[in-house]
Amino acid sequence: MEMDKKYALLDTDFLYKSHLARNAKNHTLTDFVMEFAEYEFFCHEMIKKELSRHELNPDPNPWLEEKIKAGKVKLYSDREIISELGKIYGEEATSVYLELLETSCDTFNVNFYKQYYGSLNEMENLNDVEAFLAALKDCDDNVPHKKGLGEKKTYVLIQMMEVLYGNRVYIFCSDDFKARQSIASLETPVHCISILGVFYKLMKMGKKKSEMQEYYDHLSAFLKKQTEYKVWSISGHQRDSVPIKQVFDEIYDEKFQMLRNGDLQYIK
Repeated sequence: MEMDKKYALLDTDFLYKSHLARNAKNHTLTDFVMEFAEYEFFCHEMIKKELSRHELNPDPNPWLEEKIKAGKVKLYSDREIISELGKIYGEEATSVYLELLETSCDTFNVNFYKQYYGSLNEMENLNDVEAFLAALKDCDDNVPHKKGLGEKKTYVLIQMMEVLYGNRVYIFCSDDFKARQSIASLETPVHCISILGVFYKLMKMGKKKSEMQEYYDHLSAFLKKQTEYKVWSISGHQRDSVPIKQVFDEIYDEKFQMLRNGDLQYIK
């Protein structure tokens, strides 16, 4: 593969919201993302399960299923993650997986790993992949649906990708600041691209404001309770609340730069 290839993960919130952003012909913001030729796209199979469980409308699952079948998005299972780790760490792959899982869980809640996965550390046959996967599934099944298991598995996958590809790993993720701060707090910071970041990238790529306005407005209409986005001041010392419409206008006025963590910051 090309040395400048980038490896991008898609998280649940991003897939949902970018699927909402669409034009009258139902071409979505996610379709634009798939045209970013410099990226190879991945997601954890738990993301697909979460999207199915939420019964979203419009439903992004048929779109995701189509992209998986077409080979445009690679779906990773825990088995495949352990297989990739095994190429580097051999029989220690399951132990390394647990370390990645613990780091991921601790990013959100220091007690989460101990509560739901602590029993895995007591396994006598930890290097037995089949036994480990069976025990892991039992633990997964005990995690309540609202506890965000998909994002934790996504961060396991992120860390595995970093082992393989270093700083060429990206995540297309939520505009939620706290969610992206969690990603940024990983030992090796990951490049984040939020929904706003996609509009920023498309502006830089020459997409006209008149074309993209429809996508932005359609998304905003679904997010009725959200009237503002927070962006960093020029000084970088504070985040200012800016009306949603103004943010879009100022993206096209080229008043922002996009930071590594996915935030927008005023430059003028």
